[in-house]
Amino acid sequence: MNVVAVMRLLNEDDVIEANIRHHLAHLDRIIILDDGSADRTLGIIEDMIQEGLAITLIEKPCIVSSERERNTFLYNTACIDFDADWVFFIDADEFIDMRGRVEGFSNFIKTVPPNFESILLPIRNYMDTIFDKTEERVVPQRMIWRTIENIGVLKVAVRGKIPGNIQISEGNHTAYRDGIELHAFGGSNLCIAHYPRRSGWQDIYKWIIMRLKITAAGRREVTKGTGSHYIEPLRILMNDPNRIINDKGFFERTPNSDYTMDMMKYDGGDLKYTEDADYKAKCIKLVLEYSFSLARAFGQEMDENEQFRNRILA
Repeated sequence: MNVVAVMRLLNEDDVIEANIRHHLAHLDRIIILDDGSADRTLGIIEDMIQEGLAITLIEKPCIVSSERERNTFLYNTACIDFDADWVFFIDADEFIDMRGRVEGFSNFIKTVPPNFESILLPIRNYMDTIFDKTEERVVPQRMIWRTIENIGVLKVAVRGKIPGNIQISEGNHTAYRDGIELHAFGGSNLCIAHYPRRSGWQDIYKWIIMRLKITAAGRREVTKGTGSHYIEPLRILMNDPNRIINDKGFFERTPNSDYTMDMMKYDGGDLKYTEDADYKAKCIKLVLEYSFSLARAFGQEMDENEQFRNRILA
């Protein structure tokens, strides 16, 4: 049974090493599609490849949002190039929590009935708090407070080499054959531990960059509602930035009754290449990097496309 994980990522140098080491303790290979990282992400991955880990890195920068196409590309790559029997879709900030599967991951996969073409795993959101061990570089061991209730969002894993036109949805939440959702197995007691916000400053640069990518992709992505959860916080940041910048509670969160302390089981061992994260400096750097990547693409179009240039300058 050949089980492959695939992920798209952008600027995840604080968490990517832990993610890879954790999942390669259970899976056969990880295929990574980098959207154009401007931090240390690529260097860390290349060091891990040199170490001999089963990682395939594909560098394919994209300054706009095209999630469905890139997710489906990863599925096809896993099936065609690596003969995957199952393909698990994870993000750099998502860890498959193996608690409850004492017989091991490969044995779990074998128990999925053959009439199911996909598996849906629930997501549990973890949050950064004032109680985090800031000196701990392994994110799942630093952030141990999560929401009590599942957030109602699922991640998909798909059997490899199944017939038909397979498409993987935005966010990797669903898979389709010829527009019809695959028959999904939901009886697993596995879940995904999700660490979407490791700092308030990280939250801010995600709002900005992701909404810029979606907006730059044009009406196709905007009307689909891709990344709509970024709209309201970004609106506040644009119209009343001090409401966020000067909000101590935004940057120093205290868990309330909606949260419970529950550290997931991290299986990746020690880190070798991850450094302490300065999220504030990273926020400024990444927003500037992405803004100039958009400006360079615009300038190239102005130079090479006379029709475009005439329309802009009219």
